[in-house]
Amino acid sequence: MIRLDRVFTEPLLEFGGGGCSSDIRDGLLRFGPVDAGTPKAKEIVRLGFVGSPKTVAAFTEWMKQCGAGLSGDDPLNPNFAPRFPGLDPTAGFRCRFATAPSWVTEVTEAELKVEGKKPGAVIALTEFFHQRIKALFELSAAKPDVVICLPPDLVRKIVKPKTFSEDDDEEEQNDSGVDFHDYLKALCLQTQSKFQLIWPRTYAESSRGVQDPATRAWNLFAALFYKAGGIPWKLQRPTGAQSTCYVGISFARREEGGYMHSSLTQVFNDKGEGTILRGGMAKMSDEDHEVHLPKDSAQKLLADAIRNFASANDQKPPDRVVIHKSSGYDQAELDGFNEAAEEAKVRFRDFTALTRAAFRLFRIGTYPPLRGTHIILDEMNSLLYTRGSVAFYRKHPGPYVPRTLHIRYYQTDRTQSDIAAEILALTKLNWNKTQFDSFYPITLGGSRRIGEIYRWCANPPGDPITYAHFM
Repeated sequence: MIRLDRVFTEPLLEFGGGGCSSDIRDGLLRFGPVDAGTPKAKEIVRLGFVGSPKTVAAFTEWMKQCGAGLSGDDPLNPNFAPRFPGLDPTAGFRCRFATAPSWVTEVTEAELKVEGKKPGAVIALTEFFHQRIKALFELSAAKPDVVICLPPDLVRKIVKPKTFSEDDDEEEQNDSGVDFHDYLKALCLQTQSKFQLIWPRTYAESSRGVQDPATRAWNLFAALFYKAGGIPWKLQRPTGAQSTCYVGISFARREEGGYMHSSLTQVFNDKGEGTILRGGMAKMSDEDHEVHLPKDSAQKLLADAIRNFASANDQKPPDRVVIHKSSGYDQAELDGFNEAAEEAKVRFRDFTALTRAAFRLFRIGTYPPLRGTHIILDEMNSLLYTRGSVAFYRKHPGPYVPRTLHIRYYQTDRTQSDIAAEILALTKLNWNKTQFDSFYPITLGGSRRIGEIYRWCANPPGDPITYAHFM
C-alpha cells in the first residue's frame, strides 16, 4: 500500500572545527571549510587565465568586486540569498585566490575568428584553447591549480554551447554534435589539466537570465576551491559510523561493437573525495530493456572500486558498499557485485537503482511538496523529493514543478527510510552548487556527466582520475 513514510529534516553538513549546519553557505560563513585552521588547510588557490585581453580584464575586475564582498539580492530572505563574504583569508573559504602574470595567456579575437572559419570550427576552437590551457600546466616553475578559460562572446556564437537549466543533471545525453565544454573537458582529461569554463554573462555588469551576483560568486569559488584540492564541506557522520564506499554507475552512448561504455563515480568517503574509474562493457537487455553489465564486468568494476577506497584509507576496505545504478540489476550483475564484496570481506551492501519518476504529488496551497518527502510504494520501490519547497529558504528554489526520484531496492541491508535519507544527504555533495537543489546524489549526477565527457575522450587515462577533473 502506498504510504507517506516521512519528511526528512535537512541533512547536516560538517565544516571547519567540526561545526555543523544544514545550509552550505551558512556553514562556510560561520565555520569555514572542513580543514580550516588545521595543517591540511588550503591557504591559497592559484588561478591561471586564458582569454582575450577584454575578457581577462573584465573577469579580473569582477573578481575584485567579489573579493570585497557582495550583498544578497533579497534582504527579506537572507537564508535564500545570503551575502558573499569576499575573498579575505579570514572569511568564507579562509584562503587567498591569487594569480600571476606568468599564469595569464591572452589570445586575440582575430586568432579566434580564423579558427572559427575553419571546417569543424567547434573542434578547431576547442583545440586552440586546450593547447594554451595545457601550456600553463607545463610551466617548469610554479604553476596554477586551476585555469579559468574565458572565451569572448564571438566564440559562444560559433560553438553554440548547451543551454544549462535546473534539470540538466536529469537529462540523458543527446547526439546534437560536438559540445565545446565537453570536448574541452575530454582533451584536458588526457593531459590532466583542470579548468573552469566561464562565459561573459557570468561576470558581465548587467546579465539577464543568470543568478544574482552573490550566488554566482558562491558557486564559482566553491567549485574553484574544490578543484584546487580543498574540501569545502562534507557529510556529517556520527562517531563510530561505518566506513562506506559509494559507487555510482551509469552508461555512456559511445558505442563500440554494439556495446556501451559504463562510467563509475566512486566517492571515497564522507568528504566526497572522489575517484573516477572506467567500467566494463554493457548491453541493452531484450527482456527488460535496461542496460546491464556481464557478471565478470560487474565483479571487476566493484573490486576496482573497493581497492581504490582501500588505497586512500590506509589499505582498509570499507565496512559497507552502496551502489547507485541508473538502470535496474539482473541476476548476473548482483552475482558479480556480491562476489567482489565477499572477496573483500565487505559485510554490508545496499544496491539500488535511481531514475526519474513521472509521479508527482501536490500540496494544498502554492508551493510544491517539501524537499525530503519520502513515499513508500512497496518493499521494492519508493519515491523521494530531492527537490521541492525548502523550509529554511521559505520557498521552492527551482523554476519548475519538481519531479520525484524513483528508488528501486534490489538488495539492501538498511531500511528504505535509512537509504532514502542517505541519498538526500548525497545530493548536497555537488561542489558546483551552494544551494541544495540537486536532483541526483553526487554518485549518479557525477557519473552521468562523466559519461558525456568520455564520449569525446579518444584516449582516456587508464589510471583513476579525481572527480575534480570532470567538474
